Amino acid sequence: MTFILNILHRDMSILAADRKAIAGELEAAAHAMSASAEVRDFNKITLNSSICLAVGISGNTHEHYYLPEISLSASVNDVLSKIRKNMEYVLRVNKRSGLKSLSPFMVNQCIATFFDKDADMYCTNTFLFSPVQNQTRLHSGGEVAKIFYAGSGSKYFEEAVGMECIESFLSSTKNSCTPAECVPWMQDAYERVSARDNYSGSGAMFVVSTRSNPRFSEWNAAINSLQARRP
Repeated sequence: MTFILNILHRDMSILAADRKAIAGELEAAAHAMSASAEVRDFNKITLNSSICLAVGISGNTHEHYYLPEISLSASVNDVLSKIRKNMEYVLRVNKRSGLKSLSPFMVNQCIATFFDKDADMYCTNTFLFSPVQNQTRLHSGGEVAKIFYAGSGSKYFEEAVGMECIESFLSSTKNSCTPAECVPWMQDAYERVSARDNYSGSGAMFVVSTRSNPRFSEWNAAINSLQARRP
């Protein structure tokens, strides 16, 4: 129950996540959401120890067992391997007898984005996993930006933002694609999606990596706007 958004380009990657969380997510999904169940400053983004990779998650946090290990892993390959192993653990391949009595579950999603120094390119690895399915796909950045999204807000994204708006934005990135141009567009997307999805927040955290500064850092609109105006 969240909205994760990633813009991937050959020269940068931005990962964003709303800050809203619901205590007892499965119960909240089955019943009307109450104000007392809301957490409005929940961090859904984790960086690895070398700060070259960022991971955003959705679903049941307690099923993303790998999260504590990510902050201790400097290697991108190690992080991606840990996520895949976690996916295999959750999948009931060796516990098939329990499928008949399987309780309702939430599908977990993960977006991992990073700069591959050896390959000299930005990449995003998307993951989806549950007790009955696993999916993963690797994407590379190009001259036109790509958008990836996950979580409960993802099913509202295209309708809330509008395909024409999305296509126009992507087309514009061929000429110029910078965090200063992308973050405001992403923030507007969060406001539009949260108006449709009660489980997604309008406020989001953004972490940014660019070729000039590949280490992911949180985007602060006020500070970065001031720096951009300096001679």
